Amino acid sequence: MKMKSLLLAVLMSLALDLTPAVQAQTTNAPAQTIFNSIQSYFTAFNTNYTWTNVSFEVDSGYAQVTGVNAASKLNLQYDIGNFNLGTSLQFSGVGSAVNAFEGQIGYAIINYYDTKVDVDLRAGYDDTIRGGVIEPLLSLKKKLTPNTYAETALSFPVYTSGTFTKTPTVYIGVGFTF
Repeated sequence: MKMKSLLLAVLMSLALDLTPAVQAQTTNAPAQTIFNSIQSYFTAFNTNYTWTNVSFEVDSGYAQVTGVNAASKLNLQYDIGNFNLGTSLQFSGVGSAVNAFEGQIGYAIINYYDTKVDVDLRAGYDDTIRGGVIEPLLSLKKKLTPNTYAETALSFPVYTSGTFTKTPTVYIGVGFTF
């Protein structure tokens, strides 16, 4: 239900974005919308920032997780060229105990200046369902400074117990590299 509401909000925003802007004065600058800003951010590359010499990545953020709803995540990743090994810990809320952990192996399918797209396969144990989980994940990382980045990810967890879920997990976080 929440995913349908989010999709409806995005579609409505796109529809509003495509309607012609009414202006009192004629200017040479195009109307700036949030979608124009996002598009220019993700299609422009800062050649001063790179993922080339990064060995470790650490990020934390918010995840909309099936069965838990809101969750906090802490991700640790060791990069070996375009390959990576990592782990992910999930918490149900601020100050709560770890309720899921996963190991990960992955590959950077895009590694271009300040932008990186990883495809990962995670597997582990989820205490909220009392069973195993296998989770393919696609993440987009964009450098904010030479050592910090923003990340958004989409994954499709498959649990070994309970009912099959068709709901993806959405993740938004920030992190640092060294």
